[in-house]
Amino acid sequence: MTALLARWSFQFRLLILALAAGIIAMGFWYFPRSSVDALPEFEPAQVEIQTEALGLSALEVEQFITSPMEVDFLNGVAYLDEIRSQSVPGLSSIQLLFEPGTDLPRARQLVAERLVQAHSLPKVSTPPVLMQPKSSTSRVMMVRLSSSEVPLIDMSVLARWNIKPRLMGVPGVANLSIWGQREQQMQVEVDPQALQASGVTLNQVIRTTGNAVWVSPLTFLQASTPGTGGFLETENQRLGIQHVLPITTPSDLAQVSIENVTGPPLVLGDVATVREHHQPLIGDAVVDEDPALMLVIEKFPEANTAEITAALEAALEDLKPGLSGINVDTSVYRPASFLESSMQNLGTGFLAGLLLAALLLGLFFKSWRMALVGLIVLAVSSAAAFLTLSVLGIGLNIVVFAGLVLALVVVVTDLVTDLNGLRQRRELSASVSVRRAAGNTAEVRDGGTAEDGSSGPELKAEPRLMLISAALQQTRNAVVFAGLTMALVLLPVLFLTGVNRALFVPLVLSFLVALAVALLIAWLLTPALALTFMAGEERSPQLPGKLRSGIRTAAERAAAKSRWVLAAGAVLAVAAVAGIPLLAAGQPSVTALQDRILLVQWDGLAGTSNGEMSRISALASKELTNIPGVANVGGHVGRAITSDRVVGPNSGELWVTMEADADYSSVADAVNEVVAGYPGISGSVATYGQNRLDVERSRSQHEFSVRVFGVDPEVLRQTAENVRDMMSTTDGLVDPQLSLPRLQPIAEIEVDLDKAQQAGVKPGDVRRAAATLLQGVDVGFLFEQQKVFQVVVKGTPATSSSLTSVQELLIDKPGGGHVRLSEIADVRVKPHESVITHTDTSRHIDVVAQVDGRSVGDITSDVTAGLADLDFPMEYHAQVPSQYSEQQNTLQLVWAVAGAALLGILVLLQTAVGSWRVALVVFLALPLALAGGVLGAFLTGGIGSLATLLAFAALLGMAVRDSILLVRRAQSPLTASTPVAAEVREESQVRGGSRSAILQAAQERLVPLLIAAVVSAAFLIPLVVLGGAVGRETILPLAIVIWGGLVTLALLVLIVLPALLILFGTGAPEDEDPLKPQGPAGAAGLPERTEVS
Repeated sequence: MTALLARWSFQFRLLILALAAGIIAMGFWYFPRSSVDALPEFEPAQVEIQTEALGLSALEVEQFITSPMEVDFLNGVAYLDEIRSQSVPGLSSIQLLFEPGTDLPRARQLVAERLVQAHSLPKVSTPPVLMQPKSSTSRVMMVRLSSSEVPLIDMSVLARWNIKPRLMGVPGVANLSIWGQREQQMQVEVDPQALQASGVTLNQVIRTTGNAVWVSPLTFLQASTPGTGGFLETENQRLGIQHVLPITTPSDLAQVSIENVTGPPLVLGDVATVREHHQPLIGDAVVDEDPALMLVIEKFPEANTAEITAALEAALEDLKPGLSGINVDTSVYRPASFLESSMQNLGTGFLAGLLLAALLLGLFFKSWRMALVGLIVLAVSSAAAFLTLSVLGIGLNIVVFAGLVLALVVVVTDLVTDLNGLRQRRELSASVSVRRAAGNTAEVRDGGTAEDGSSGPELKAEPRLMLISAALQQTRNAVVFAGLTMALVLLPVLFLTGVNRALFVPLVLSFLVALAVALLIAWLLTPALALTFMAGEERSPQLPGKLRSGIRTAAERAAAKSRWVLAAGAVLAVAAVAGIPLLAAGQPSVTALQDRILLVQWDGLAGTSNGEMSRISALASKELTNIPGVANVGGHVGRAITSDRVVGPNSGELWVTMEADADYSSVADAVNEVVAGYPGISGSVATYGQNRLDVERSRSQHEFSVRVFGVDPEVLRQTAENVRDMMSTTDGLVDPQLSLPRLQPIAEIEVDLDKAQQAGVKPGDVRRAAATLLQGVDVGFLFEQQKVFQVVVKGTPATSSSLTSVQELLIDKPGGGHVRLSEIADVRVKPHESVITHTDTSRHIDVVAQVDGRSVGDITSDVTAGLADLDFPMEYHAQVPSQYSEQQNTLQLVWAVAGAALLGILVLLQTAVGSWRVALVVFLALPLALAGGVLGAFLTGGIGSLATLLAFAALLGMAVRDSILLVRRAQSPLTASTPVAAEVREESQVRGGSRSAILQAAQERLVPLLIAAVVSAAFLIPLVVLGGAVGRETILPLAIVIWGGLVTLALLVLIVLPALLILFGTGAPEDEDPLKPQGPAGAAGLPERTEVS
């Protein structure tokens, strides 16, 4: 295959060079326009359904909305893997997780078909909303709207009816939620005492208000069927009839007469206060000065953050003329700023790395042509790899970029090997030509002959073509084996599951795809460039004499004490093999980049009011703003309609933006100090990306658990305690504990049936009357200026100001008169769950424990037997979730695949070197090449990044390549760049391999190996120095592993492996004539005279 590529490269040289120029141009054009994100998509295929039910407790949300939807509508959807739900006060959120590989649009269609039954739900909520698919890190921008002139209600109207539709139309925007939105409502506020004094019932006010407007959602009112205006038709004309609603202001509605009044006529204004106001808040924007709203904009999966940001800013600029008096701040959270600066820094560092690598190649080989060839090959390979990843749909992010960089490090080392092979082959050809000229050879294979038998070393076109092909052929088979080795090492990754698979697979694919494409381009391009630019005057690279002699001496001493070398190498190899899993024990993930925006998430006590949490957050915002280095602080508490936060008003977020030149660690420490200074508030500080990763990882079980399902919270807890007692006696389980939900106080109203019967009222009447007075009821809509506003009847603010005011509510009797709520019902405060979670349609409590000393399978069997002996109440049961055992089984499968991969590597080595003995020697010595990387990782705090793990695979591949080249050179001493045949004849054979040949092979690998190490290490330096946060936090850890590994790789190939080959032999046949040509070294299909011997 490599010979065929070389032949194509020669035959279509001009075409290949033209294509190379085109690839570079396309890469430069496409790179600034490519989709860039910080992280790959790591969430599973899922569909979320949110249902707003303002005013309902978490328990009522569960009973009225969540449970009916889960059991009747959604359970049994095709391809469904798991149903999860959260019921919080005022909101039901149901997540449907689908099997891996499920087509998400198809899944959404299946769910939407089930939601057509939603009309059968109790009329206590808005219709369920099928949320748009969103990216794993969905927030693409946060916009703060503030004004000292425009009231918040008016600003909310602008945001809801003008700004939101315009921004939702931007391509790539999936959702926009408004924190602090105050829906403009026309509210009719009634005081039960005033109604009693006027002889008017609450039902009369509801009927009057609802029938006063054109449209009402209450089906028992005539306004629920407003009718059509019709038309007036004459002989020549048809005139449509349109009714104009005279009610546009609160004063207009206050003049409407109340229905069925027995005394003097009354209007609404006589018994109620009519005003424009807003709904009870479920969240708010954090403000420290002017009143504000917070717009949170989210994007679709794989959407281009930079393009969306630019389009959003352009749309806001277009809207500015209509937002007079409103300040629009887009800097609260703008991830595009970090991505743009990061990509600019990385691009600069990448180009500088290419130039530095090319410069070093020119200096080492003392040839500007070598530098030019190296620069062109690396540039084209990089551009081709990047374009291929884009075509395959692998978007550019931190993970993918790390894989691309590692692939190019390998390509750099392969390029040095190729260039050195070309140089060696040219020198050998020249040497042979001179010797044959001195021997009066009649025909010299370089194509030049003379009568006197003389011939110069200069090569003509045809021999140079053959020389290039033969030189490259010698090294590329080893490169193929190295690539296959890296693929086998990374094969277990394909068997990972969950978030680890979502993060690691793109990294591995980007590395392998980029490596394959880059090598293919290099193999096609290098021969064409060599034939075009390398004229033959390149000189051998020279290392300092002391270095060469020192390494030579060390190799000879190691050869003399090969058994000691074997012992020391074994210790280092074992340390390397053992060190990698120990250093990676903390579950490596993607690097937590130092984004200049910190996310502060904090939670107060369950039941904390929206106002109190807003006050605390505003105080914290002021403190954070005063920290040196902080440029901006914004935030929100609670949640918003269709938002990504399923929480109560006791939860909040603050987004702290640092100045560009601020010291990251100092500011982060100061932020943590401020957050820790608020007693009763639990907070965390992280970047947005890391926060989303932590949330997704928290859903994976890292402990053994038994899940107890049931209905009643008290019975469920008692049953879970019985399970815990059983688990505490199970051998292998340590400290089982109940995972209980958080509680918050709830005011309960329970009607006494006997007292209600004596008063002549029904429990339903009590609920409806209390709900109207305390929460309000939508009785109609006003349509004006392409907007829709609600008309609400509710109690005055004093009605719901305290528990006493609730107890004093007056409830209308059906036959006339009133009764106090406390006379017919018990009004009390009790603790209830603040969040009710379901898994697979049912409540549950997890009993979790640590595993120690026994296998998961044995423990599961014992626990299952113990559960069978327990007595469960009806509708209650327990089971061992399969997730933990599946994770353990997956881990075992990964180890099994890893073992098979190691066996495959051994087979590859045997195929490459032709001897099982030598293959086993090389195989056992390979971990030594990783020892330097392990030491580097240890000195820098361990292996915390997936890219760092991948760096070890790259090192292993390079070690395989260099080991194969060393063994093959030792097995074929006549391919050396200097004539050593006489020396070989005189040297005693050591198990089929000459001591001198092995040391000579190590000496010949010295120059290319050290040059490759220096050039590849230098290639990474600009990426670390100029790469900004990504360079420091992602490239630097893997660069340290590469740098340390290159040192021990040189130690392996130049000292340890030669000593081992002298001890165990090279695998060459003992009766082989070392001077006999072993067949053509040239490419297949080329004439036999291309061989230079």
